Amino acid sequence: MKNSITKKYAEEKLPEYEQEMYAQELSERTIDKYLADINQWLGDMDDVIAKENMTCYKTVLSGRFKAASVNSKIISINRYLKWLGYSELCVQTKRTQTVHVMDKTITKEDYFSMLKAAEEAGKRKIFYIMKTIAGTGIRIGELKYVTVAAVKNGYTQIWNKGKYRNIYFSERLCRELTEYCRQAGITEGIIFEGRYKGRAITSASVWKSLKNIAKRAGIPAETVYPHSLRHLFAKSYMETIGDITELADLLGHSRLETTWIYTKTTLSEKRKRLNMLDL
Repeated sequence: MKNSITKKYAEEKLPEYEQEMYAQELSERTIDKYLADINQWLGDMDDVIAKENMTCYKTVLSGRFKAASVNSKIISINRYLKWLGYSELCVQTKRTQTVHVMDKTITKEDYFSMLKAAEEAGKRKIFYIMKTIAGTGIRIGELKYVTVAAVKNGYTQIWNKGKYRNIYFSERLCRELTEYCRQAGITEGIIFEGRYKGRAITSASVWKSLKNIAKRAGIPAETVYPHSLRHLFAKSYMETIGDITELADLLGHSRLETTWIYTKTTLSEKRKRLNMLDL
């Protein structure tokens, strides 16, 4: 059993671990997050790291951060320790109560309000980006796969998180994107280009635009985040189709538990449904 590890060894192996994460095609944002958590941990450790150091570190984190943040940091560190071959040093995450509501999420009414605000402001690119994400469930970082050829075919194949999955476009979305391309003079390649020709718009740019449109539409800022439209797609799909296995396939989830998170209802929606019982 490996009951301890030197801080120096953990620091020396970190660049190699970073390269491994890139080889696994994790997103840059995810890699940066893991590295920041690990470096913060190493900065607080003694020269020799044993299980008691790990337990103490979790206690220290609990005094600084909320449970969700503590667990997020612990997961990053545990992942690195397992890669190093020191699973014995891993510590358990903090137990938290699951809240089965999604109050900080965009509603369908909010979505249409944002579309209207984007259209009135002449922001055609973000208008169609919103329609594309809400209509397919793709991640913002996957917009590079939305090409002229993909729209003509009615679907596209995406490689993300170590696996392939197909994304399908409805006939209506195909017509709308085709018309957008015609008006914008886009004849081939990526439809939603960023600053540089041939390269997709960045996630940061999309997120910033969504925040601006939300402000213009009077939508609470906390309900607009990178996955908000993806959540909306999942909820709408379940309400209309109701096949969670198929939804998991469309979203690229390996576990149904992950998909359930995307389909939870808000407190107001739960109340509305209870009122329908008429009891």
